[in-house]
Amino acid sequence: MLSLSERMEYFCAALQRMPFAGKLGFTVREVQLNQVILEMPIVAEEHANLLGVVHGGVLMALADTAMGFACANQGSLPTTIDMNINFIKSIEAKGTIKAIANVIHHGRNTIVAEAEVFTLGSELAAKARGTFFVIGNLEELAKEERNND
Repeated sequence: MLSLSERMEYFCAALQRMPFAGKLGFTVREVQLNQVILEMPIVAEEHANLLGVVHGGVLMALADTAMGFACANQGSLPTTIDMNINFIKSIEAKGTIKAIANVIHHGRNTIVAEAEVFTLGSELAAKARGTFFVIGNLEELAKEERNND
């Protein structure tokens, strides 16, 4: 299995190959054994809704990406098949937000993960849960990509 530092490097590189995540400015802050933390800078002109707070779709995208990386952190390549989110607190359209994600069930074909999205002041703003279908193995993909470089 890839080491934590190799997974961190892989996830950072993966974000560079994900145009949507790049447009939103996602960065990998931390990779631990059972957790992945992503961050995102908020730009009011790009991420605010009509009420002047961060649009719920932005929070959903951050949570989905963080949960996908949490699945990959366990060695599986995921694709989202179901996701829900509870918006708990609005987030001012400024500063940086973060999502902390982990896997709560890892089956042979499906994975269930959860993510919490936090405000600049570390207040819980949203809680998401997703079900992911396993489409491959991270180790095999990383090896294949290294061979193609």
